[in-house]
Amino acid sequence: MKPTRQPTVTATLLRYLATASKHRVMYPAEHPIVKRAMDDLVQVVDLLLRDRDIVTFQIYSDTFFLENQMLPEESLRNAALLASCLERGVGMFALQRGITAAEVHAFVGVVTATVATVRAAGGAEAMLRASGVRRITVGPPRDAPPADMPVEVEPVSAYDAGHTVAQDLQAQAARRQSLDINKARVFLTAAIEVVLDNRWALLGLMTGKNYDESSSYHAVNVAILALLVGTRLGLERQALMALGMSALLHDIGKVRVPRDLLNRATALSPQDQEALDRHPAHGGDILRDLEGLGRVAAVCALEHHAGNDGSGYPRLPAKTRPHLFSRIVAVADAYDTVTSARRGTQRKLRPDLAMRWIAVGLGSSYDPVVGKVFLRMMGAYPVGSLVQLEDKHLALVVRPSESRVERPVVQVIRDGRLADTIDLNANTAIAIAVGLDPDEANVDVEALMAQQQLPA
Repeated sequence: MKPTRQPTVTATLLRYLATASKHRVMYPAEHPIVKRAMDDLVQVVDLLLRDRDIVTFQIYSDTFFLENQMLPEESLRNAALLASCLERGVGMFALQRGITAAEVHAFVGVVTATVATVRAAGGAEAMLRASGVRRITVGPPRDAPPADMPVEVEPVSAYDAGHTVAQDLQAQAARRQSLDINKARVFLTAAIEVVLDNRWALLGLMTGKNYDESSSYHAVNVAILALLVGTRLGLERQALMALGMSALLHDIGKVRVPRDLLNRATALSPQDQEALDRHPAHGGDILRDLEGLGRVAAVCALEHHAGNDGSGYPRLPAKTRPHLFSRIVAVADAYDTVTSARRGTQRKLRPDLAMRWIAVGLGSSYDPVVGKVFLRMMGAYPVGSLVQLEDKHLALVVRPSESRVERPVVQVIRDGRLADTIDLNANTAIAIAVGLDPDEANVDVEALMAQQQLPA
């Protein structure tokens, strides 16, 4: 699952195909804007086929795939192109080496023709053949990849797709528009694949970014953490999808809280704190009319601050315990909140101190079973923790231990760069002496995590 050149070229091809299709609809075929867009598209197609005989794009549900590689970010950014293909019965298109500019033009013509025109021609395949196209083949849509197809997802693409989706959903909620839950499914499907393949791959992407608890990054991080807990609890894919949706939308009610309260750098008055504390009720109200996965998301939005013992807010009916998903999201939300950038009156916690803080709340604020699963999953020093080893070297935690929470895998920092990798569970001759604050140690954790490339 390491980055390669292909996804970049693929993203470029889909983007130029989408641009050419849009211009073809807006302007006459001979217009200079259309000609320029088509020329760019032909060049990208040639580049993509330079070192391979054929390239095949498949649409499964609402997501583009390149062979067996899921492309969530590209699918969201080129949603109009994806919809145009599906409306015309194009769920697969394969481009072969030797393809001509005329054939590329003909394919764009099919994608931009009216649905009635495509149907009258006998379908997209017949329309291409009538135009003399021989090096492009198309096929019908399919709901899901074949059961025996190993799906691959680039973690960065999944994470960036989540950020895009969270921003879109927050904007839609702020404008009181219907939420596009299908876009959320695209991200969550990709995130679940990554988590099931390598559950630590997304943790490094979450680490060290400068965001606060009202940002889209927070929504994505809570969703990822919740999915990680869900896999540890043995949830099946459909349940993971529902959990991920609930986590992604847990704070959607904050769009109805005055922005100055969310960003205020001074202490809130009791009245302002009360207004902020109404965001769970706002979230439940925003989501209550959603069907399917949205229903449990509404419950989670309402309950995620209620507390395992009911001591939080809003108050639930007597003897009512929060939903399991609400209890999972409560822990994930708390961890990401206290370790992210805070308002001026509060300082973010080091990851290891955040784990201790959550441990103190087990049984009261947090479900003890869910909390213990989370603590063991993340370790005493979570991924991204800056630590000092007993030999005085600084190191970065890059992966938790599978068996001993206090002995993770670290990489030693030498001259501002990551160097030796040490599995402290295997190498018992050395241990962590203390956790450190990156700001006080003048260490850029986000920059270091960008260097970190442990094998998947």
